[in-house]
Amino acid sequence: MKKILLIFLCFFMFTGFCFAEDKYSKEYLQNHKHFSIMNPIAERIAKHSIKSALKKETGANFDVKFEGYTLSSMKKGIFKYLELTGENLVSEEIPISYLHIKSLSDYNYIDYTQEPPVFKSDMKFEYEMFLTAESMNEALKHSSYNKVINKINNLAYPLFQIKGASTKIINNKLYVLTEYNFPIVSVSKNRVFVASSDIRVENGEIKAFDVKLDSAYGNIELNKVANLLNLLNPLGFTLDLLESKHCDGNIEYVDIVDNKIKINGKIFIKGE
Repeated sequence: MKKILLIFLCFFMFTGFCFAEDKYSKEYLQNHKHFSIMNPIAERIAKHSIKSALKKETGANFDVKFEGYTLSSMKKGIFKYLELTGENLVSEEIPISYLHIKSLSDYNYIDYTQEPPVFKSDMKFEYEMFLTAESMNEALKHSSYNKVINKINNLAYPLFQIKGASTKIINNKLYVLTEYNFPIVSVSKNRVFVASSDIRVENGEIKAFDVKLDSAYGNIELNKVANLLNLLNPLGFTLDLLESKHCDGNIEYVDIVDNKIKINGKIFIKGE
């Protein structure tokens, strides 16, 4: 989500205003009342620029709420509040059906003159996201998912060998379809192992629970199936691709609603 959080920086590109020197400290901006006839104009320009940049980057139309303190502090890269809401967007080549991001810190400072931009203040956001089975399946096509598969195969050898995984969501249940074969005596066509589960957050991580197995696979211990699903981790892998090295995030809530995975959490950015 780095690009989505950073993309609003484009609004600082607008020029043509004349303004006097201003103070930029957190204490000054938060403890003084600020009024300028130009502020609403600047904020409207900011919102328009953010919408245009997000449309270009994600292909989606975003609703944007933005609030600054003073015109000069906005020009410097300081803002009070940001809220982004978008549907049917694409980030890091992963489709996201819904995304809502809202700033929780009321003093946010980014030095946009540097490349890449530098966060000058601590920032905190909360987010809500909806992902579909398509979202996860696109993520699982990523070349780095082979590392996950190889890790499992090293543990499973010589019993079986994972060839790939995909997901479906049916009746608010997550289904993981795992293709496998046998490393010593392989068969001509990969077999498919199907398991369903609910999901929940445990210690900040998404885990499978209430796991059920397709009856065709006989008496396999369900705790072993759950362990396998957690190792395959299609949802966790998808979220990892959306994370940024500039941000620390946590997951607070997860559920399956209307055959989509709903995720709530917070994003923390440490200022330099």
